[in-house]
Amino acid sequence: MLTTQEAAKLKRELDQEDSTIAVMFSALGDRSRFRIFKLLMDHTDLCVTDIAMVLGITVPAASQQLKLLEGSGLIEPEREGQMICYRIRALDPVVRTVMRTVAQLASG
Repeated sequence: MLTTQEAAKLKRELDQEDSTIAVMFSALGDRSRFRIFKLLMDHTDLCVTDIAMVLGITVPAASQQLKLLEGSGLIEPEREGQMICYRIRALDPVVRTVMRTVAQLASG
């Protein structure tokens, strides 16, 4: 049986993990953001204008969706001259798990 301290420690760890994962999946719950994430899984380092063109949305709309994905911890920006490009944070183990899950769901 767990002590009160052990239970409290496990609860804190679980709360922290749940919060991170919930934020990521919440971000992917929007169709546009899911499509952007999938696009970045297949094509690394796409700029805002590229994403807008592929999805047929405005650059401000793409930028807004990208900011939400960035805030969730799924992607990160990189400035290339005057352009801002994005890539998936593939070194993050939680993001890698999300990528595997998305790939499995998309393929089957």
